[in-house]
Amino acid sequence: MSGMKKILLATDFSENATRAFFLAQKMAREHEAQLLILHVFDIPTSWNYPHAEDAREMERQAKRASVDRLKERYDQLTQDVKVTFIAIGHTSTAGGILATLREYRPEMLVLGTRGKSHVKEVTVGSTSKALIRRSPIPVLVVPDSDGDHNFRQVLYASDLHEQDAQALPQLVSLLKPFEPEITVIHISTPDEYKGDEQMKWFKEMVEVKEGVTFQLLLAENVYEGMSTYIRENNFNLLVMLEKERHGFLDTLYHHDLVTKFEFHTSLPLLSFNEHSLRVQQRKVMSREAND
Repeated sequence: MSGMKKILLATDFSENATRAFFLAQKMAREHEAQLLILHVFDIPTSWNYPHAEDAREMERQAKRASVDRLKERYDQLTQDVKVTFIAIGHTSTAGGILATLREYRPEMLVLGTRGKSHVKEVTVGSTSKALIRRSPIPVLVVPDSDGDHNFRQVLYASDLHEQDAQALPQLVSLLKPFEPEITVIHISTPDEYKGDEQMKWFKEMVEVKEGVTFQLLLAENVYEGMSTYIRENNFNLLVMLEKERHGFLDTLYHHDLVTKFEFHTSLPLLSFNEHSLRVQQRKVMSREAND
């Protein structure tokens, strides 16, 4: 996977979205990529636009108003980055974002989270959860924090499946400008069978080795073990694979782990989608078979 050419930021004009904007802008600058800034607005009604003659005119007015608001909020903040402002009317935010992904085909989607709870954990909203599960491209979820997101120390939490190995080269490409050190960690529970042999198999399957280290840790509970490991180490980014959840071991290790993680303190999450990676893999195999 080559460097990114387009990055899509979805914004609701909240403070969290502004924090996500600065990180998306940084990613775009590092990759010399175009930054697409999207706002999904509700389908307008005559109550909002009483002077409009028809539904199409109401939607045009709403679209112009949204684009003007995007420019007002972000135009003066953009530096050394080519920016395109997009507004789309849709009955759901996730649906509007997915439609924009299909039309513009960016390589990464960036979102802000809803905020912090009383225990200083970031709550993942329903829109973010839906996009993590359905997005055909990696989703970067940015918490409401002032952390320095240089992505120099990256943690990839893996259950050592084939699509994890497929995601790693993409991760290396996405983060190449940051020159990261990537730690692939697998938490092995007492119920897991031969975790050390599975790790050995996984390391042999991974094509990218430079800048990547592998660790196998034993814990009674995967979620608690991962939380402890994150607290004890200075990571800038957490990476996970959103699973299709076919088998028992997937459920044991990965049961809603991506969206359950509540993203400890200020750690952003980058999520790959297993289904989308499988689709990519089938397309590559099909092209190779036809050559």
